[in-house]
Amino acid sequence: MSKKIQQQLSELDFSKNEVKVYIALTQLGEASASIIAKKAGLPRTTVISILKKMDTQNYISIQNYHGKNIYWIESPNMIKKNLQYKLDIANELEEALSELYRAEADFPYAKVYDTKDSIKSFIEELIYKTKKCTIVYTIDNPKSGNYKKILSEDFYYNMIEMKNKNKIFTKTLVPYDTKKTIDPQKIIDRNIELRELPPTVDFKSSLWIIDDTLVLFSGKYPFIVAVNHKIITLSIKSFFDYFWEIAK
Repeated sequence: MSKKIQQQLSELDFSKNEVKVYIALTQLGEASASIIAKKAGLPRTTVISILKKMDTQNYISIQNYHGKNIYWIESPNMIKKNLQYKLDIANELEEALSELYRAEADFPYAKVYDTKDSIKSFIEELIYKTKKCTIVYTIDNPKSGNYKKILSEDFYYNMIEMKNKNKIFTKTLVPYDTKKTIDPQKIIDRNIELRELPPTVDFKSSLWIIDDTLVLFSGKYPFIVAVNHKIITLSIKSFFDYFWEIAK
């Protein structure tokens, strides 16, 4: 029996006896438990127990002939199929558990979205989950056109409609001397109170503060970084409040 094969099966969580049984039946192709036990050098009862387990894993199949069980080895690619199935489950779990990861601990949770579809999905879900009458705090630069580079007009207006429907109010800071570039009617329609930052503050990306979530958004190289952490969000909010008070 190849030591390399034994080692590789062991690394795939086959026990020592399982390796012996699997290799024996692979060589035999099909056989009774007694013949497999003799070739593997193990007690028949131990072999039967292992064969039953391998049957549930689809590594082998069991056929009954005249009241006697005959064990058939399945193709070796079943090992890869089983691992692929587990990998698929692990990928699903990764996504599902990411929302629970340290959810009740005081650790920041951050995620990056860097495709148009993922950015749109994130924004849509964020607005949908935001509670009614929430105040959203943003810093935006109308000259950068971050939203236009990512969002279609239909999507953008649907987002505004959803926001207004939920009575979400926005306080927005924009760079100095840019307010005049914004249609006043749009500010009213989008339920926004807008002020200008001091002349010395330059801000090219977009920043949102929504409850305990801090979002950094850029359209030049499309990405969103969303950080969920109460202390971090409150800390950035304190800077926002300061600029809001000194803004005009």
